[in-house]
Amino acid sequence: MNPFSFFKKIFKGEEHKEEVDLLQIPLEKLKKGDIIELEGESWEVVDIALYDYGASKEKEWEIRSAKNRGFLSLEEGKIYFFLEIDSENIQPNPQEHYRKYKNPPEEITVGGKKFKLKYAGKAKYVKNLESYPVIIWEFKNEDGEMIDVEIWDEYEVEVFKGRELKEWEIESILPR
Repeated sequence: MNPFSFFKKIFKGEEHKEEVDLLQIPLEKLKKGDIIELEGESWEVVDIALYDYGASKEKEWEIRSAKNRGFLSLEEGKIYFFLEIDSENIQPNPQEHYRKYKNPPEEITVGGKKFKLKYAGKAKYVKNLESYPVIIWEFKNEDGEMIDVEIWDEYEVEVFKGRELKEWEIESILPR
């Protein structure tokens, strides 16, 4: 590229347009290796999966920062952000409750806050062309905070705390 065509592109706005496009990738197009700026941290997309509920589907991106493991999910046009938490911080303990009753409690307590059951059901977790059955319990409190309990079997339970995000809260998306 000769120097005059470079300056011509800058003054026409072509260079700036290319930079803006890189920062405005739709969430649906995130790929492994992409970097997201969220809540003052840089997160790398490390995996992509899908929850198939039959009537609806939820796309999920596993993201990691220097300190945390998190998840972004997109379901019915809404974006959610979750961080993994220790199931020992929940009363009643979800793993023990599942073993004893096989059904979710109507209410749980996490860090002194009460969360009410909003959804309980089964899904098929699809990742890397393999699928696994999972039971999902979703709880929500008055502030809009959410607790998701994923039961893979009697001995493997994962718990996530999150909330709905607005698009503007994702500060930038940079492709790898």
